[in-house]
Amino acid sequence: MPKISKLFKSKKSIEVSLVTLLELVLAVIVVMALIYLSLKLSGFFIGRQEYDSAINNMEALASRIQEMVNDRKPILTQTSVLSISDNYILVGFDYEDKGTMRTECTQETISASRPKICKGKSCLCIYQNFGGATDLKGKDFDDRPGSSSLKCKTFEDKIIFLAPQAGTNFKGSITEWDPGNFPGEKYSYLALYGRCGAPWRSSWGIKQIYIEKYSDANNNFIFIGDLSDEKVSKRKDYFSSGKFSASEKLFYRGKLWESGEYRKRLSEEERIREEVVQKKKQIEDEEKRRIEELWSK
Repeated sequence: MPKISKLFKSKKSIEVSLVTLLELVLAVIVVMALIYLSLKLSGFFIGRQEYDSAINNMEALASRIQEMVNDRKPILTQTSVLSISDNYILVGFDYEDKGTMRTECTQETISASRPKICKGKSCLCIYQNFGGATDLKGKDFDDRPGSSSLKCKTFEDKIIFLAPQAGTNFKGSITEWDPGNFPGEKYSYLALYGRCGAPWRSSWGIKQIYIEKYSDANNNFIFIGDLSDEKVSKRKDYFSSGKFSASEKLFYRGKLWESGEYRKRLSEEERIREEVVQKKKQIEDEEKRRIEELWSK
């Protein structure tokens, strides 16, 4: 009997041990599942934050550009802060392409993915950076089936987007557009990558940018550059700190006035005021002419 009792107790202890082991295994599985779920959720929220940030920064930049275009001054400069994470690309489509718009990062034709809402219009768009952040096979634009912009902001004005040539994150191909207001400068299409290439490549992150507007009789040229770039910084100094002479400013203003574009941009109040001044001058000239005629008799 004692032997049977011991055997019974031994079996019972084994059963308890198995139950305990099973509980531990289940507990580990539950903990791992919770960890996995939390990581997925955190990744989702981080991804969502990056997406929202990319869209918000693009829209803020578009609003700033629109304000500059609305300003009647033919030349205007500003500085701002622009954030682009590694997974996104900022693209500026001109209202009219001169040549083929390509990216030097993945060697794709950007023009082929131009959104329908941007047809015949200038617009800023955000694209997801599929290829540029991981490899250089070309998956961001026309070579990726169903590739499309995430969001775009269109402009009714005729805007030409210009970027520095051969920048670290500026990867647009050379454009034939040239405002001619900064001699010797060559420009690229606007294709700004959060990061082009492998993880050790330079990330854009958050940087201060220089925005320049130059308007002639037909177009509004918007130049965007990295303010930490020495050439861009010198360009900013040229236009905003007196190196761009008053006579040059008057020259550009005169070109706009002759074309009628400057008068068109005046506000209604200013236009009326200008008409009153011109009318007053005509009356004074007419009165002066009549007095001269009377004296001549």
